Amino acid sequence: LVYGAAFIGHDVLSANTEILLLLPASWAVVMLRDEDEARRPRRLLAAGGLLGAAVLLKYHAVAWLPALAWAVVRALRSRGGRAVALGLGGLALGFALPLAVTWLYFASRGGAEALVYWTLHNNVAYSANPVPAREWLGRAAASVLPFFLVTAPLWGLGAVSWRRERDRYRRGLVAGLLGLSLLATAWGLRFYAHYFVPVYWPLALAAAPAAAALFSPLRRGGRWLAAHAAVILVGFTVANAWLYFGAPLGRRVYRETDPVFRHVAEHLRSDPCLEGASLFVWGYAPIFYYETRLPPASRFVVLPQSRLTGYVSGNFASLGARGPEAPGVVPRHWDWLMEDLERSQATYILDTAPAGIYRWNNYPLTDFPRLQAYVRDHYRLVGDVDRVRVYRRRGCENRAMVTS
Repeated sequence: LVYGAAFIGHDVLSANTEILLLLPASWAVVMLRDEDEARRPRRLLAAGGLLGAAVLLKYHAVAWLPALAWAVVRALRSRGGRAVALGLGGLALGFALPLAVTWLYFASRGGAEALVYWTLHNNVAYSANPVPAREWLGRAAASVLPFFLVTAPLWGLGAVSWRRERDRYRRGLVAGLLGLSLLATAWGLRFYAHYFVPVYWPLALAAAPAAAALFSPLRRGGRWLAAHAAVILVGFTVANAWLYFGAPLGRRVYRETDPVFRHVAEHLRSDPCLEGASLFVWGYAPIFYYETRLPPASRFVVLPQSRLTGYVSGNFASLGARGPEAPGVVPRHWDWLMEDLERSQATYILDTAPAGIYRWNNYPLTDFPRLQAYVRDHYRLVGDVDRVRVYRRRGCENRAMVTS
């Protein structure tokens, strides 16, 4: 999964929740693995609950719900409409339980608004955000085509297994999971490589019977399949190493290994206020948190997902939306940011706009008066490292001397 889910190592960072959702989601399918199991109320409740838990890890898991509902209808239809309705009701109740319990937990701690926003509103807005045709076609060519090339042997084996499978229930369930997972990769028309992670499980399940026949005993086709996997693994490992370390600095597609992150961290290590400090990065550069080993001073760490600007990750057309009044900006999030910075008394603020890291030159501080005024009133500029401006909270030197 780590290598196959993302054709570039960069997306492995985003793939963690898709991998996690497969744990409960796959067990939800196991609960309904045949018609006899799908007729048991406790199994239906458990399957719904497991899938609901998967949705909490990443909302893409909801795509499997229609396949499970189909399985319930298929298993209970011979018992009449009432049995089908009760079965679907049990599945729905199980699905709703983890969502309801989570909401109650957050509501009891004053976090219901943020929970609903990040798990529902934000995902709907993100998927509905229009992407120009040229952009989504380019993304499809860069992600969808390689995906099918890499997984071609599994599709072929899946077709063989499909022809051999006599159980229509299992054929329908696996086909439904596979089709719905593929459909989910197109949500928002961004086609990120890690969106394909949920496809791997039903695809592997579909291919397994025919694949097993190639290895027990080992046949020529099994050797070819193993060789194909090895070539893909080695090839992508080498390609990722080149993308991160071999490409010229100015032409790197991914910049996590750029010297700027290390240089800023080295600068801060000699600062008198470093001990017990916290950090806020204005920009699309969370690697600064890693390199400096400083805790975030705000809940907003990856700013393209923060809705503090009009930038929507995966949509370059949104870069033209400037300032706090741009479409997509959520004013309430600016309240949250300022509350976070004040509550944590953020020690350092890094402004990456002058450095233009990941196109953040489109969002200079001067376009955001609230943050600019806060920085002006509470911070002073103490460094300019590779065009990244380093601001330190006023008076922290005195507190550092008292502490020492």
